[in-house]
Amino acid sequence: MARQLHYGEVYQVKRAYGGLYGCDGQDALYDIFSMFEIENDAEDIYTDDYEVEREELKRLRQMLIDKDDMYLENEEELNKCLAKIKLTLEGFIEVLDTLINKSDQKNEYVLISWY
Repeated sequence: MARQLHYGEVYQVKRAYGGLYGCDGQDALYDIFSMFEIENDAEDIYTDDYEVEREELKRLRQMLIDKDDMYLENEEELNKCLAKIKLTLEGFIEVLDTLINKSDQKNEYVLISWY
């Protein structure tokens, strides 16, 4: 079975599906975080559990919506990542919305978990 992205819905931890799956999904999310300088505590691309500040996810979402300078600088590479996981920009923004809005709102960090 393919690996799937999960997020910490409640920090007890109750996991829920986050909209990405497989090694390609894991790679793409890590690569996108890297290209847009989204701080997180993953040791490397294959870290199974790590956290990212909710504000960092909101910042990424806004960059993608505004198509700011950083977006334009990374647009080609971003499109390659999204094509690899068969996702549109709008679809990826929906993944971010899920992580931002459906994870534990009492915690400023979003748990990213792959298994």
